[in-house]
Amino acid sequence: MSRRRFLHLTTIAAVGGLLNTCGPTDTENSPMTAEEILAAAGFTAPALDADTADVPLEGDEVWSNVVTFSGTSSEVEAWVSEIFPSGIESKAFKDDMATAVERLGAGVQKKDDRIAEGVEGSVAFLVVLGQGEEPQVHVAVRRTGR
Repeated sequence: MSRRRFLHLTTIAAVGGLLNTCGPTDTENSPMTAEEILAAAGFTAPALDADTADVPLEGDEVWSNVVTFSGTSSEVEAWVSEIFPSGIESKAFKDDMATAVERLGAGVQKKDDRIAEGVEGSVAFLVVLGQGEEPQVHVAVRRTGR
């Protein structure tokens, strides 16, 4: 191998190594969009503006996020019927139920909000539907390391 070719290959290897250590290569640690978070739970994104927030990791979770959005009750119900063909009938019997507080924090879930929770593969979800003409929706999605 010529000296020139050796130096060229060494430079390429060094630059490649530098790029690998500097840039994010693991998509698990990259910020996820609302659409990606919802898709991880098997949900489609609503036709509404959605925000995302990280929530504290617990135990063997790899990532944990919350998607929030609101719209008219008919817009929210259209999203619910697409995701849950039978609807969400389960209602919270009190404010700040343990599951909601664990994933969303205190003060988010109120008595009579509708709640759905479950697991899709290794992804667990919690959906809290607020009440009123413009209900607030919170979707907590987390992936365990299992």
